[in-house]
Amino acid sequence: MEIFSKILTASDIVKGLEIPSESRQITIAALPNGQRIEFPVADVEGRSYTFVCSTNHPKPVFSDGWLKFVGDRGLKPGATITFYMEGDQAKGAQYKIRVRS
Repeated sequence: MEIFSKILTASDIVKGLEIPSESRQITIAALPNGQRIEFPVADVEGRSYTFVCSTNHPKPVFSDGWLKFVGDRGLKPGATITFYMEGDQAKGAQYKIRVRS
C-alpha cells in the first residue's frame, strides 16, 4: 500500500525528507511537538535503514537514517521516491522505499 510518493527537493536531500501533509499517518500527526518515532525501512534491494521521523520542525521530517539512505544511493533533487507498506506473512507489515531517477 503506497503511503506517499514525492519528487525530491534540494532541501529533502540535505536537511531531511519533509513528509507530504496529505499522506501523514495518524501515528505521526498525533506525536507531540519535539517527539521522534523510528521506522524500520528496506529498499528494493533489501538493505535496511531506520528512518527517524522528527516533529521538531513545522512539518514532520525523516532525518536520521534518511540522510544515510540519500548518501548511499547518491540521490539528487528531481529523483522520485515512493514510501509504502508491504505485507509479509512471516514478518508482518514492513515499510519499503523505492527510488526512480
